[in-house]
Amino acid sequence: MTLTNAEKACSEIHTLLGQLPIYTEPGQVPFLDGLYFFYEIGEASEHGAAGRIVRVGNHPRCKGGLVRRLRQHYSGQKNGSVFRKLLGGALMRAKEPRSPCLAPGPGQGHWERQGGKTCYHCQSVEKEVSALLRLRFRFRCVAIRGRAERNHFESLLIATLAACSICSASLRWLGLHAYSDTVRNTGLWNTQFVNAPTMEEADLQRFGELVKLSLETSKTNK
Repeated sequence: MTLTNAEKACSEIHTLLGQLPIYTEPGQVPFLDGLYFFYEIGEASEHGAAGRIVRVGNHPRCKGGLVRRLRQHYSGQKNGSVFRKLLGGALMRAKEPRSPCLAPGPGQGHWERQGGKTCYHCQSVEKEVSALLRLRFRFRCVAIRGRAERNHFESLLIATLAACSICSASLRWLGLHAYSDTVRNTGLWNTQFVNAPTMEEADLQRFGELVKLSLETSKTNK
């Protein structure tokens, strides 16, 4: 099988990130600006035998917001976290596809609609999402101080991972119940940047430098 450039880059991305410490709580991250990479128990691939990347995230508009953004995912509300909104919608659709919180259709119910006002039942879903994140998800982080470079790499990384045919979702992946075709088709809890340009050799080299600097920072702050 001939590998595409995206597949080669995806393999390198997983290898580079595998050098970094893996975190279970936002407060463990030793820096305030960067990208985060979520891994989900039960999701692996040839590129990530110990776990494939299932989401790339950023704090695109604010300085020093990495830890705060992670906390919004772990204990915030669905309107402040697209990740939580996708997880909660998939959980409900897997267990109760006719839930009134999902009506009248995929992406249109008050849970899955951005800005939709939550109901009493949604409160239990928020708790379930928080518990799920702590039980089944882990993450790594790469320090990138400059906002422009951070945003640039977010787009490149998501597009590259999405274009890789090797890192597909397992048949039991929760994301297969997501309303978003993009999530289901890419195996990523991401909906933006999946069709953006993918990483080139120069991008991989720079990303490797950023990973190395992040590793040094992590060791210094142990």
